Amino acid sequence: MSSHCQDVEIEGLVRKRGVVLSNPRTPCSGQESQVFTLDDAIETLGFGKFHWLLLAVCGLCWWTIANFVMTISILGPSMQCEWNLSMWQVAFISSMFFTGQALWSPLWGKLADKYGRKLSIVLGLLNTFYFGILSSFAPAYNWFLFLWFLIGGSGSSFTQTTTLFAEYLTVKIRSRCLINFGVTWSIGMLTMIGVAVFILPIMTWKWFIFICSFPVFIIFFIAFWLPESTRYDMICGQTEKALATLKQISRFNGVPLPAGTLMASTKQESLGRMRDLLVEKQRRTTFLLWFIWLVNSFSYYGMVLLTTELMKMDNSCSVADHVASEASNCINPCQFLTTKDYITILWTTFAEFPGLFIASCISDLLGRKPTIGLSMLVFCVSSFCLIACLERTMITVLLFVGRGMILASFMTLYVYTPEVHPTAIRALGIGTCVACSRLGTILTPFVAQDVNTVPAQGNADATPSTGTHQMNLQTQNFHKLDRYAKRVLVIVVDLQCTSPITPDALQNM
Repeated sequence: MSSHCQDVEIEGLVRKRGVVLSNPRTPCSGQESQVFTLDDAIETLGFGKFHWLLLAVCGLCWWTIANFVMTISILGPSMQCEWNLSMWQVAFISSMFFTGQALWSPLWGKLADKYGRKLSIVLGLLNTFYFGILSSFAPAYNWFLFLWFLIGGSGSSFTQTTTLFAEYLTVKIRSRCLINFGVTWSIGMLTMIGVAVFILPIMTWKWFIFICSFPVFIIFFIAFWLPESTRYDMICGQTEKALATLKQISRFNGVPLPAGTLMASTKQESLGRMRDLLVEKQRRTTFLLWFIWLVNSFSYYGMVLLTTELMKMDNSCSVADHVASEASNCINPCQFLTTKDYITILWTTFAEFPGLFIASCISDLLGRKPTIGLSMLVFCVSSFCLIACLERTMITVLLFVGRGMILASFMTLYVYTPEVHPTAIRALGIGTCVACSRLGTILTPFVAQDVNTVPAQGNADATPSTGTHQMNLQTQNFHKLDRYAKRVLVIVVDLQCTSPITPDALQNM
């Protein structure tokens, strides 16, 4: 074959599909030739054994990062007791994790566009395991913050599994597959809750992190099986490598490729350039996606972290009961999650499965954008209802609905975002969207985990009687409000324990 020919021959294939060239006698082959595009090949291969294996490996990466996200929510009370942390310090642990994701996500995206999707995923797994093990030996709070920042940054590479998986899917099944891809995320959340129930009562939180880091090492070796994206290979001019991958998929699925030659890319594109996201035809879409990702991430992680906080509020509907409860917490700040709390968290996590099912059913029927909008609307309604003074069962139901709907919106975004970005900037596009989403998530812990704590006015040397007087003033002001306004303010404007409160002072409330 001459050097100027851009087609790659496929031997031993008899499937009669393709486009016959206008000149059947080409100077390259000297015989009748047919060609097919990469899209033709992917459509022909459909969804088979190869895609199930790819889903399993990519899903394990999502399972891993979900483990660490849920770990933040579960281990907060244990760390608070061991290191005598304030509420804002506990919240700062989560923020450092998400800060790492915000800063590193665009870097992983650029790496994936420049050097391949597989490389960024494998390196991310190795770093996550290494820093996860180190964090279990953290001697102090500041060291743990630094290591948790590195874990968050390393784990942000796993979003590129979405890019890789999407580039092997046909248009007809892409939505259902990517949305159901989130099932592995939900399973990761459930896994951490189950492990915590058995490990935390008998071991320290450091052992918990140590044990939960080892599966990442196993997944690291499994990830070497991952093929590189054929779309990435084609745009890089590596047509023969893309063809070899297609042949491998053909053998796995038992489906022959189209007959003829694979049409190579006729032009080389610049890969992973940030300015390509901001060209005129992409700019509006890029800015809108950044904002929508930010809101979705803030809402989703807020719901995850808020669940544990609502469980600790003991259904304190009246102002006096809630102030007394908070004063009691000042005397004994160590409040571990109970088995009942874990069961409630488990139920709210199960809500993600029906949410994924709903999104999978309606995203193709209504379209991506209406699905995102409808899911967020239902989430807003259920979240707003939490303002009211409700029993634990009703709170669980509202958390269940809200958690499911916001995840449905989130996973539909994971479908829509790769579809609107071209191959040359697809990984970078997802990376920047994840980075913007984490900017909102950085604030989430301070709203969700520190939502019932605001510093009291006055200096830190206030006496117990001063603290009691301030609480009495707050109680008098609350009685002027209706029950719903009270519920809002009892969550947002509560007393920070800046001074010790004696049992005698507690009795006078």
